[in-house]
Amino acid sequence: MDLREKVALVTGASMGIGRQISLDLAQAGAVVVGVARGAEALAELLPALQSLSPRSEVIPLDVAQAAAVSEVVQRIVSRHGRLDILVNNAAVEERRSILATTLEDIERVMRINFGGMVNCTLAALPIMVRQGFGRIVNVSSAVGRSPVPGEAAYGASKAAMIAFSESISYELEPRGVRVQVLFPGYVATTGMARQARRDGQALPPRWVHRTAEQVSRAVLRALDAGGFEINVAPLETLAPIVRAVAPKIYRRAIVRTQPLP
Repeated sequence: MDLREKVALVTGASMGIGRQISLDLAQAGAVVVGVARGAEALAELLPALQSLSPRSEVIPLDVAQAAAVSEVVQRIVSRHGRLDILVNNAAVEERRSILATTLEDIERVMRINFGGMVNCTLAALPIMVRQGFGRIVNVSSAVGRSPVPGEAAYGASKAAMIAFSESISYELEPRGVRVQVLFPGYVATTGMARQARRDGQALPPRWVHRTAEQVSRAVLRALDAGGFEINVAPLETLAPIVRAVAPKIYRRAIVRTQPLP
């Protein structure tokens, strides 16, 4: 896809996958609006972003706040005239035992990971449908389709994202708006991965390890492709198959490889 002069909104843009996607979109010629809650990290991103695409900008934003999201989207359209690409990457992950998890913990994860994606999507869709063109990439996780211990809230939020995305994709495709779900594999440089290591979580096998650069390249390639899933670590797709055909073997493997929190 020719990304020159396309306008892209990337959430969770201040670090990891979101930062890399923002930079690569800008390098390809897109006008990028990067949003995240951390104003300081966004300020560090801005010079690099504008050196590649001078009209790009960053805006502090909590995607869980629907009214604030709507204001930012309207600001983008007012300044740039359109919105072509939305990458819903903002998320939080808190690995803990369900016995130590409160209702507030679960609501917070769902409000940001699932609710934030919904807020941004609903704000962007009227513009994309009116244009007759749009690309929405929702960053999910393998635990959304293959849950593991200690990830109840996070896995549920990503499973909800997958179901929501697939449902709306059928309706929006004929209108020129393509919805895709990204499964990035394990990216060690993300803030969530660093926190998981500090918490003593076992690392996934090396065959699902990917860099932020690899994930970003896969996203840019997929923007002009027709598939619903973007599987950066394709071997991850085997897990749901094994779970379906050999559930006892699968559960034993999970218990052996994923220590309880």
